[in-house]
Amino acid sequence: MKKYLFTLSLLPVLLAAFASTRSKAEAVIRDDADSNAPITYLTLVWDRNPEPDIAGYNVYYGRVSGDYTQLVTVTNPTARIGVRGSRTIYFAVTAYNTNGVESDLSEEVHWP
Repeated sequence: MKKYLFTLSLLPVLLAAFASTRSKAEAVIRDDADSNAPITYLTLVWDRNPEPDIAGYNVYYGRVSGDYTQLVTVTNPTARIGVRGSRTIYFAVTAYNTNGVESDLSEEVHWP
């Protein structure tokens, strides 16, 4: 089976990151070494996949480049992730269609 989905590209930088404890996120990444640190909420934005049968997007992330240990699924080309602590987090996104076919990973971005 061929993959016909376009590979996505994340914008080269995260569009917003601000410290807050009263904001809702799809997921919160906790840092055991800094458990009292405030949560910084990151908003990731990427280009919508142009294919008409796109069902959603998988946002992969983790503490090591290329090793994504967590996943959040969203239906729009934006995700909000809370990060406690200041260690680097790496992100990549895929699109999936109504048949469950998933695209290749986007280029990786990181914060901070």
